[in-house]
Amino acid sequence: MPVEPQQQAKISFQWQWNWKILLFAGIFFPITMSLAFWQLERADEKHVLLETYRQKKIAAPVSIAEAMRFSDQQYVRVQLEGEYDNRSPLLIDNQVRNGRPGYEVISPFESSQNGWFLVNRGWLPGGLDRSVLPDVGSVPGNVTLVGYLYRSPGKQLMLGEDKWREGDGPKIIQNAAPKKVSEKLAIPFYDYTLRLDAGMPGALETGWQVVNVVPGMHTGYAVQWSALSIALLLLTLFANSNLGAVLKHRKSYTRKKTE
Repeated sequence: MPVEPQQQAKISFQWQWNWKILLFAGIFFPITMSLAFWQLERADEKHVLLETYRQKKIAAPVSIAEAMRFSDQQYVRVQLEGEYDNRSPLLIDNQVRNGRPGYEVISPFESSQNGWFLVNRGWLPGGLDRSVLPDVGSVPGNVTLVGYLYRSPGKQLMLGEDKWREGDGPKIIQNAAPKKVSEKLAIPFYDYTLRLDAGMPGALETGWQVVNVVPGMHTGYAVQWSALSIALLLLTLFANSNLGAVLKHRKSYTRKKTE
C-alpha cells in the first residue's frame, strides 16, 4: 500500500480575516448575549414575584388600616366592611379568558371607616352584540369582603381615550386605575384595587394571572439567544479561518488510514 507524502496528511490552521463578518459579529454578538442575560434576569424577577404572591396569598387577611402601614401593599390580603355603590359598575373591555371575550367588573365600594375603594369582582363573558352589556347583579346592604390589594406595575396600553357615559348604568372603560377613576367620578379612591376572593359577596369569575409570562419561558428565550450567540461565534470562526478545510482533510485522512 503506497504511503502518501507527509505534507499531504496535514493542513495547518490559518486565519483568513473577513472584515465584514467580523464587523457583523462585533455588533450582534454583544446584543444577543445581553438579551440572553436580560431574559435570565426577567426569569428571576418572575420567580420572586410568584413567590411573593404565594406567601401573601396564604397569609391571614389584615385590616385595611394595618395594610396602610406596609411599605409594599401589593398582594396583601385585607378585609373590608361597607357597601357597594351599585349605580355605575365599570366594565373593563377586551378581557379574554379561555378564548372568550368579556369584561372585568369593577364596582365602587364605600368602606365603613376607610373611605372609597375600587373592587374588582371578576370576569363576565360578553355577547356577540357588543351593544348589549352583560347583567351585573347588585349587592345590597352592608357586606364584608376579603381579597388582595393590587396595583398595575406599569402604564396601561389604551386604544384611545375612554368615553365615559353620563348618568347611572354600566360604563365600558379601558383604564380602571384608581387615580383615573377618581378624576372621572370625583371620588377619592384608594390607590390600590381590591381583587375579590372567590365566594365573596358580589364575586364573579375570579382568579387573575399573576405574571403574563412564566419564568420557564424566559429561561427558554435565554437558551435561544445563547444558542444564537454560539452559532454567531462559530460562523465567525469558520468565515475567518480555514478551519472547515482542516476538519474536512483530517476526516478524509483518518478514513483513508482505516481502509
